Amino acid sequence: MQRASLLFTACCTMACADAFIEKKSKEAVNVDDRLALSGRVCTDRPDPSGFPVKVVFVVDQSGSMCVSDPPGAQASNGFCQNAAATVNVTGVTEPARVRALRRIIQGFGSQSNISVAVVPFETNIKGQYPTDGFARATDSKLLERVSTLQSELGKGTDYQGALAYAYTLIASDISAAQKNDPSVLPRTRYVVVFLTDGVPYPRCAANDNLTQFADDVNPELSWQDSLGAGSFCNEIDAEIAPTDRIATFAPGTDRNQNYQIFSSVDQLMELKDQYNIGDIRLHTVLLFNEEAVRACGPICQDIYGAYVRWPGPMQLGPGEGPVAAKKIARWTLQQLAQRGNGVYQEFNNFAGVAQLNLGALDYSSLFSRNVMKALFVQPLSSEPGAIDREVDSDGDGLIDDKDNDFSFATSRFDADSDGDGFDDRFEVERRADGFKPNARDGRGCDPASPLTPGCRPTDRDGDGLSDFAEQYLSPWLSGNNLIDADGDGLPNGVEVKYGLDPVTPQGSLDTDGDGVQDVQELRLGSHPTRRDREYQEKNGFQYALKQTVQKDDSVCYDFTISNLQLITPPIRAGLPRQGFNLFKVWFGEAPESGVSSDYGTWKAACAWAQYDPPGVRVPAGPEAAPFTTSNFVAPANLIEPSHYDTRCVGLNPTRGQTGSLP
Repeated sequence: MQRASLLFTACCTMACADAFIEKKSKEAVNVDDRLALSGRVCTDRPDPSGFPVKVVFVVDQSGSMCVSDPPGAQASNGFCQNAAATVNVTGVTEPARVRALRRIIQGFGSQSNISVAVVPFETNIKGQYPTDGFARATDSKLLERVSTLQSELGKGTDYQGALAYAYTLIASDISAAQKNDPSVLPRTRYVVVFLTDGVPYPRCAANDNLTQFADDVNPELSWQDSLGAGSFCNEIDAEIAPTDRIATFAPGTDRNQNYQIFSSVDQLMELKDQYNIGDIRLHTVLLFNEEAVRACGPICQDIYGAYVRWPGPMQLGPGEGPVAAKKIARWTLQQLAQRGNGVYQEFNNFAGVAQLNLGALDYSSLFSRNVMKALFVQPLSSEPGAIDREVDSDGDGLIDDKDNDFSFATSRFDADSDGDGFDDRFEVERRADGFKPNARDGRGCDPASPLTPGCRPTDRDGDGLSDFAEQYLSPWLSGNNLIDADGDGLPNGVEVKYGLDPVTPQGSLDTDGDGVQDVQELRLGSHPTRRDREYQEKNGFQYALKQTVQKDDSVCYDFTISNLQLITPPIRAGLPRQGFNLFKVWFGEAPESGVSSDYGTWKAACAWAQYDPPGVRVPAGPEAAPFTTSNFVAPANLIEPSHYDTRCVGLNPTRGQTGSLP
């Protein structure tokens, strides 16, 4: 899916001078009811192990590999033993593919973020390691499995089954990551290396009566039943051992047709956007040893010589079969690599195959330094009105004029008046779904209910939504600890508060059609579902930003957020005065290699100011006390009233002093 990045993303990826991102409002910014927040916040250096690279080696184990990449042996004395005498390879005791796999896996050993799966295939997948998922490159059994590849050759070359298995393996791994830690998915690279020496075999056609089938000149058409496959394609042959039958094939249907092979690759690549994966690549490698095929002579004709051309069929002449086979294999693998956004490699003779080196492919991680993904302020004591900000004492999104005994029987000093885990505004906006802001809802927390005995509404991840609200809204929200579950640069709670979907990226959406995108409206402090250009012109927040790259490769941002309108919330019980304004500053950071798609790592800080005209304004000057990077904490540590009482800069409303971090 396409993901939004904030308007100042350019400043995140290159040096930039102080610049106001939004144009200045028509009103002066230093009038008595205007405040500016400034300070510095720095990114953290990411852990390289948090950028997984998962490599799947899909290795052809058909009998012909003992010709293309000798030596090799099948389970029973047969083709490979006879071919060895004619190919006459001396001094070679181990196939090049085995050596290449061993070298590359050993090279991965020092990189803890790389894991590997080896998937040998012939008629079926046989002896994959590990049997489920991926193994660390240091797993000794991984190299043991590679060493046995040459002695376990089979018969068929079932591309369709092999590619389908690779898809299933990666899809299952993605599913597991979604449950355990979805934040790692945008930082994960999957690499599939598909290594073979020829064309798919057998190929089967459900329709045997076409006037023209594919050949080496027109490989994009439908293929007829493979010559030499006997009755395999159309009936169950009792003479074929069960182990030599494709497990998922039904006689009389298509098998290894282009559309089926390409479909598996297309589905694999679609996982990237479906699940917000950092990168998926499929590379193909063809080992077609022309010298060995020529040396093999007549006994290789069943493998390389049985080809025809259409219209016809017209049998190819002596020596033309291997040429046609190579041409078809090259075309097929090039198509796979192109669809898989990968690289096609080809090795044609003894010298070329002997130099096989899988290390030339890209296995690099997506690791990069963290830069800013989002920075914006969220007022927690007011809401945008038609022209000016309006008092919202408890920050639930329901202004005090409506958050009272008369309108909805709610408390203006309690964001969740009935204590069921759903904020007052959340319930007011969902009255049609049976919610009432003044009565506990069975879908939320009720300590007296047998469904939720002794419960307490909590927001464990600090995204601004209680765990009960997340469960109600989306299994995706409740199943992870992401602050920004759709990666659009807006915390989940902020999106829900203003009627947006927290699991669908806002992108360039402009819900209210006022010409300002939703993401930008929330940064301005305006309402994304209400046309309020006049409000934006007068009260839109203004951001100035400068970045500095540090010696440890972290990036520090000096920021000023100005034109914040102060209002006068009423006095609370136990407080000496009224007029306390609370502001929350959100900061999201993400790897530079994927700012727009990464879910981000988030921090938050807070500040108090007091405005009670005509005689009280704290701070007296235009700016609050500056933030330092230590004022920014994990969002889960800035959600409770006690957190705001002790962890904010500025005048503390309960103690009349500046709060400090405990």
